Amino acid sequence: MASRRSWLIVPAHDAAAIERYPSFAPDVVVLDLEYTVPPKSKDIARSAVAASVKRIADSQGQVFVRIDRDTRWADVRAAVARGIGGIVFPGAEQIDEVVEVCDLVTAMERERGVDVGSTQLVLMIESAKGFWNIAALAQASPRVTALGVGRIDLSMQLGPVPQDEFRLYRFLMTRTLVVARMLGKQPLGAMWRPGSRGGVADVQHTRTAAREARLMGFTGCLCATAEQVAPVNAGFSIA
Repeated sequence: MASRRSWLIVPAHDAAAIERYPSFAPDVVVLDLEYTVPPKSKDIARSAVAASVKRIADSQGQVFVRIDRDTRWADVRAAVARGIGGIVFPGAEQIDEVVEVCDLVTAMERERGVDVGSTQLVLMIESAKGFWNIAALAQASPRVTALGVGRIDLSMQLGPVPQDEFRLYRFLMTRTLVVARMLGKQPLGAMWRPGSRGGVADVQHTRTAAREARLMGFTGCLCATAEQVAPVNAGFSIA
């Protein structure tokens, strides 16, 4: 399998951002239909995503699409197209949700002429319930190839401890790693330290977070900004 260290999130409605991504050389482009797309632009993003998937795939890039849990049906229908590597599904909590998404992916593969079973699923776990069920979620479908830690929603749900450190973060990272290794999935996550600002961290904090995650056993993570790609690639490379 090709390297999958840096997963750069690119808003699916932002043509300029999609145009710029090659200059940052991410291992995986994640066209986003979730947080980075404002509600008024959701329909534009969905209508554009299939052409963007094909364009990136034609240039030999790995491309996934991050869907929104609340609008997953519309997002999956828009996302599955020739060239797609997979779907990033944030916030899954129950087996039925994963099975439902996978069944819809299968239907879309058949409709769009995509090889049935080829579209992977990456689960980003974002809640206490999701972590309670993480092993079952990972085994809900053979499409699941990676597991990751969704830090922002977890922090809001579980709350920070003094010095703004994310409560139970190392434990949840370790739990994700153990399940991923046990089941042969790619573990995704970065070991963000207090004050690093996580998704908008600077280059140095990003490199450190990636390196510490690599030492734990993780092999890649999502990049919220293009500037994080190079330090993530460096942090997850064997030195």
